[in-house]
Amino acid sequence: MKKAVAVLLVGMMMALAFTGCASKEVVVEDQTPTEVTSEEGVVDPMPAADVAEQGYDFYDGAMTYSDAIEKLGPIPKIEGTMQLGYVCKAFENEFWRMQKEGAEHIVEVLQSEGYDVNIDVRAAQGEADEQGQLAVFSDMINKEYDGILVSAISGGNLVPGAEKANEKGIEMVVSMDAFMPQVESTVGAWHYQAGQLAAEYINEEIGGKGEVAIIQGLPKASPAITRTEGFKQWFQDNNPDVKVVAVQNADWDRMKAKDVMDIWLKQYPDLKGVYANNDTMAMGALEAARAVDKIGDIVIVGTDGTSEAKDSIANGELTATIDSFPYYMAQISTEMLIRKMQGQEVPKVIYSPQVVVDMENVSADPEAVYKSVGWEGMVFEN
Repeated sequence: MKKAVAVLLVGMMMALAFTGCASKEVVVEDQTPTEVTSEEGVVDPMPAADVAEQGYDFYDGAMTYSDAIEKLGPIPKIEGTMQLGYVCKAFENEFWRMQKEGAEHIVEVLQSEGYDVNIDVRAAQGEADEQGQLAVFSDMINKEYDGILVSAISGGNLVPGAEKANEKGIEMVVSMDAFMPQVESTVGAWHYQAGQLAAEYINEEIGGKGEVAIIQGLPKASPAITRTEGFKQWFQDNNPDVKVVAVQNADWDRMKAKDVMDIWLKQYPDLKGVYANNDTMAMGALEAARAVDKIGDIVIVGTDGTSEAKDSIANGELTATIDSFPYYMAQISTEMLIRKMQGQEVPKVIYSPQVVVDMENVSADPEAVYKSVGWEGMVFEN
């Protein structure tokens, strides 16, 4: 079933109205891939090659979280003991700390409901420590954990472990990272949608005319590529009066982003808006704007929804962030892992909800906002 992203965002608007926080409506053209169902009406995962060939952001068997749970129904009751693991990236990055907290929270909820479920969340020493991450993964496999979440540092560093886990019959789900053919399901933010959301928001904020620019992450990283593509494509499809005058990578780095912004402020004196592929780079761009007293004159939008970005928005500096809610995303990933372990056929790719957060909704309850765009929390069979 194709479901427009606009439906999710309208839901967010309704929820925020009830909480007393109005938010600007941001509507993205429907590009959600259709799901694939069996004769019994159950979601059928597509062959791994299809995702590898089509790409995570354009896979025609992908589903939104709302559509997935509508098809899957309640989670079968958990019987017996269940030991889960989560092979995360480095906790020096707040995004992965929030993922850790989310996965641990949902297990605490399960324990409070009487289920014998535990989770071991560990990470590499740094975001370049590929061998260290594989060692953590291998340890969980050797201990024969029942199911493992993985967020690989690179496309290949956890492949040996994933192959071994498959041999042992250990269920796996990728959480917010590169698709791995050896793992049947991936949960994460829809990067293309993030770029589209940012474009439409900036378009509205600058009045539909002017010059904008993109600070890109690592140029070979799929989130950077597709967020950038989504942003540019929105203007190509919807408003030629806004010109994307520059795209420059800053490799997810704050100081590099500040340097890029310093140059642009001189090169493009009429620059109206900047979209950064993550919040770290958005904060670097903000520092450059602050140095020349341009806070408020240039719309700056980041991605991820970090606490620093939200604090800056609340203080009237950063304009907005595309919040992918890693805390709740990890809960969805854990839920899908449990569903797989209980025998349900989970879709190959599930897009978790994300929304624009700005001054008007930054103080709203995060759980209420997230529920308004499709997250239901776990519902078990009676």
